[in-house]
Amino acid sequence: MRRRDLSAKRTEAGRRVYGGEEVTRITRILVLRQAGYPLSTISTAMLTPSLDARSLVETQILQLNAKHKQISAMLSRLRHTMTLLETRDALDVDSLCSLIKEAQDIMTQNDLKNVARQYFSEEEWERWRDVGSRLFPGEARTQYEQDWSALISRVELAIASDVAPGSPESIQLLNEWMALQNPMIEALGKEHWTKAAKMYSEMDQWQSETAKAPFSAEVYRFINETGRLAKMA
Repeated sequence: MRRRDLSAKRTEAGRRVYGGEEVTRITRILVLRQAGYPLSTISTAMLTPSLDARSLVETQILQLNAKHKQISAMLSRLRHTMTLLETRDALDVDSLCSLIKEAQDIMTQNDLKNVARQYFSEEEWERWRDVGSRLFPGEARTQYEQDWSALISRVELAIASDVAPGSPESIQLLNEWMALQNPMIEALGKEHWTKAAKMYSEMDQWQSETAKAPFSAEVYRFINETGRLAKMA
């Protein structure tokens, strides 16, 4: 269908005057904009003789739900920041950024704790945190987190490169994963770690803007499948 631009006649005074058809098209555009559709989607819709209206509406609902979650998270972060501001003197931009980050960390810890309550008792969750602090104090904690981050990135790269679970490369990644995990497993015990494994296996059900696992579900499945295949070999 040929694109039709909005055109207007002009009065002697130079004012634009739109006809009935143009007014109708403008009204349709405004209605779609008020529903949150971007102009690119509206442009495509206006040129389509027969719309797949259900898909168009469903897609918009999904997009707006995602935006709603983001806005809710941002509002919560700013409310936490307002609370922290009450105990601070005048701030510069760097201090404000640090404060917002501090509020984000508080939100993350609170949300993760709420998730953990589904899998651990209060004592078990606190023990996990205490054991981590004891095993990896100060700079050792930073190094431990960096080692995990680097390994997770390599697993993601392996997945993107179509490395098969159970292959020699995946076994090497699994061995490194277990080497990082083992100090915590030995300190906490296998029963405690079994609960952690269940929590991570169900991360698709509880992850949010502020409550996130340190690795994706895809990474976790890759490592688990490699472990399963390694036991069968």
